[in-house]
Amino acid sequence: MKRKPKISVEECCEEFYDKNIFHAIIAGIDGWSVLLDAYSKSVTEADTSFSSIDPTLFRQEMTAVRMEVFALAFARKVKREDLTLVQSFFTRRYLEENGKLDIWDIMLEYNRAISDSATLTATLERMEDWRVEKSNLAKWEFFKKWWDTNIGGPIDDPSASTEEQKMLAKCVARVANRIGADMRRADCAAAKRLAARLAERLECDINLSYEALFRLAATIFGFYRGAEEYLKSISL
Repeated sequence: MKRKPKISVEECCEEFYDKNIFHAIIAGIDGWSVLLDAYSKSVTEADTSFSSIDPTLFRQEMTAVRMEVFALAFARKVKREDLTLVQSFFTRRYLEENGKLDIWDIMLEYNRAISDSATLTATLERMEDWRVEKSNLAKWEFFKKWWDTNIGGPIDDPSASTEEQKMLAKCVARVANRIGADMRRADCAAAKRLAARLAERLECDINLSYEALFRLAATIFGFYRGAEEYLKSISL
C-alpha cells in the first residue's frame, strides 16, 4: 500500500488553498472560475432571478464559504485542538499575505452560521434552551482554555489586549464556533444554514426558490466532501 505523504498543517492548507481556489490554474484555465460558472448556471436553471447576481460578489462569497467548510472538515479529520488552532492562525496569515483579508472577514459570517447549525433543528429552528446553553458553554470553555494557553492577558477586558492578542483571539473564537457542528448530520442542517446565509448575503434570499436553495446547499456539501477527500489523501 502506498504511504500517504506526511505534511505539516501549514503545507496542507496552503496546498489546498492554492490548488483549489487562489492559484487553480491548469493549462492556462482558472479551474475555480470554471466551477463557479457551473454552480451559478445550475442555480439559475432552478431560479432565473439568480442570473442577476454580481459574479465578483458570488466569487467572494463562495470562496469564503469553501474555506470555512474546509476548516470544519479539517477539524473533524484531525480531532486535535492544537492542530485546529494552527489551521486557523495559518489561514488568517495566508489571506493577509495574499492580500485577501476581505475573504477572512466574510468567512466570519459563515463561521457564525456553522456555529448556529449545531443547535438548529432540521427545519432550522432553535433547539431547546438547555441544548443551546450546553453548546455555548463548550465553546466558551474551549476559548478560555486556549486564551490562557496561547494568548494571555485579561480575558474580561479586551480593550487591554494588544492588536496581536485580539487577532489571535478571533482565530481561537472561530475554532470554538465549529464545536458541535456536523456537516454530515442526516438532516443537513449545517449545509442548509450555510446556503440560507449565502442567499442572504447575495441579497436574493426572499425570492429564491426552494430548488435553488437546495442546489446551493448541495454545492456547499460538495465542498465538504471534496475537503474530506483531500484530507484523506495526506497524513498530518
